[in-house]
Parts: sequence; C-alpha cells; structure tokens
Amino acid sequence: MILWQTAKRWTYKGRKCEIQRTNVDDATQYRGLVEVETGLSDSALAAAPVAGLRRRNRPKRHEDGEYREWVYFERAGDAIADLREEVNGLAEHVRDAEV
Repeated sequence: MILWQTAKRWTYKGRKCEIQRTNVDDATQYRGLVEVETGLSDSALAAAPVAGLRRRNRPKRHEDGEYREWVYFERAGDAIADLREEVNGLAEHVRDAEV
C-alpha cells in the first residue's frame, strides 16, 4: 500500500488545492489535487489542461461522514514549482467547467 503525505495545501481562486508526495524505493512521486464543489462532466475532465486526470472521493477534513469529489494527477520528479502551477491551472479549469 502506498502512503501519500500532504506536502502543501492552499486555496487558489476559491478552490482547495493540495500537493501530496510518496516515496517508493528511491523514487519520489507527487500528485496534485483540486477539490470539485458541484460536479465535473466527463467532457470537462477530458478537456483539462493536465493529462492523466482522475476522480476520487475523499472525506472532508474535520467532518465525519462527509465526502467531496477531487480531481488529481500524478507526476514523478522534483519539480514542485511546476507542479504547483499545473495544480493552479487545473483549479481554474475546474472553476470554469463545474456544472
């Protein structure tokens, strides 16, 4: 089982964003996440500015039994600044494409 740890958490243009990291053997892998508030269509997901985008339901922090949809993508390497820019771009796309 891979254990992801939150490396950064911020709000960008009203969207909750996160960067998580995990270490497998000697390789570090990152994932960028953006919270979806009202829903995202499959066509909007396919048109996202980031490749390899997936959905995931995660429990809301500090609220038992409440879940929220997040979209995320994974990257290998150490380019945190570039990853943050990609997450911010995804947050703008989600804001504009939500139903």
